[in-house]
Amino acid sequence: MVNSEKIMDIIEKKNRKIITISIYLLFLVIFFCSSQLKYYKLNNKIFNNGTGVNIHFTGNPIDITLLKDAGFKYVRRDMFWSTIENNKSKFDFKNTGYDQLTNSLIDNGITPYYILNYSNKLYEANSSIVTEKGRKAFCKFVEEATIRYKNKGIVWEIWNEPNGGFWEPKPNYDEYALLVEEVSKVIKKNDPSGIIVAPALAGLNKQSLDWLNEILKRGMINNIDALSVHPYRGYNPETVIQDYQSLRELITKYTKKKVPIISGEWGYSTGKGWAGLNLTDQQQAEYAARMFLINHYEKIPISIWYDWKDDGTNPNNGEHNFGLRENDVTKPKLSYYSVKALNKIFNGYKYNRRIYTGNNNDYVLVFKNVDGKIRIASWTTEHSHEITIPDDIKGEVISMYGENIGSIKNSKITISSSPIYITKD
Repeated sequence: MVNSEKIMDIIEKKNRKIITISIYLLFLVIFFCSSQLKYYKLNNKIFNNGTGVNIHFTGNPIDITLLKDAGFKYVRRDMFWSTIENNKSKFDFKNTGYDQLTNSLIDNGITPYYILNYSNKLYEANSSIVTEKGRKAFCKFVEEATIRYKNKGIVWEIWNEPNGGFWEPKPNYDEYALLVEEVSKVIKKNDPSGIIVAPALAGLNKQSLDWLNEILKRGMINNIDALSVHPYRGYNPETVIQDYQSLRELITKYTKKKVPIISGEWGYSTGKGWAGLNLTDQQQAEYAARMFLINHYEKIPISIWYDWKDDGTNPNNGEHNFGLRENDVTKPKLSYYSVKALNKIFNGYKYNRRIYTGNNNDYVLVFKNVDGKIRIASWTTEHSHEITIPDDIKGEVISMYGENIGSIKNSKITISSSPIYITKD
């Protein structure tokens, strides 16, 4: 005769096992869905939601108004640890301006993109985090920030250019990878709405990618939602295409999941001799528009232009002349008008396809909105010339600055280094 109590005990154990497995599987599903949702949000941005700019101030209503007017949806700003924690365990977000900045941006439909940096002399000797004491203190700072500003969809970037001059005395793979691992746990716990990005890689050359390779070996890719890079260069924006390809190939060596690439900082200075260039205001305006356009062509979900306004007034200083506006923010540069027009014309549109003209140096990019309407951006990296476009594309032709300059005739348009836009409703 079978012992009924023994049978019930076996059934109970099996049920507990089934429940345990079910809970585990549910956790995996939730984790997968959460990561996929963040990937979807990043990679399905309509055009306007992907453009941003770097700033160096907190507050200042005139700037916020102008940023909104230009159509920016992201603003990148340093969140300086040493400024916020002047005294141990005393965190001041209000008087340092971060409360005002955060609220002003959110109220104007702009998402903050905060760089969690740099070091703090209260805990570390240099501009780096190399001790357990320093890491714990930095994590406490991040905890305070993410609890204070949670549920706002903020982009949280862990450090800035740790492969460059911002990690003293020199870049270190293990120290930085460990910091990302520990900080990412804090962000995920306190602000599930936040997007975690790193490493804000300085450059996209071989040396930079070799450094990134070492960080990826140490598992960084498993702790972030997107990988941020700074593709500065002394030549035209379109040359980034091959660099992105090399970066994607490197990422696939370490993960099968889809990891978005963010262009977290990139601009062109009109300072004389910067990066071997001597750009005019007109050329900067062209490069600014083309940078955003080529990033959308490459499916980069967030692109941050550096910089909002000139940091100085010396025309021979490259660092003084990255701005879309002059050092006196009331004075716009041509690049401001080109970016503003771009954001307005393509607001609500997403990159769809490229029309090839037979010349790889010509760019004819088609964007669509949810209603099926299209906008076209076209330019060339060569000298001005005429191209033929499909017969079904008819519409008004708009200049880089948003001026109506005519309509298409005989399916032919003239393209140059300055982008033009076709609106077809």
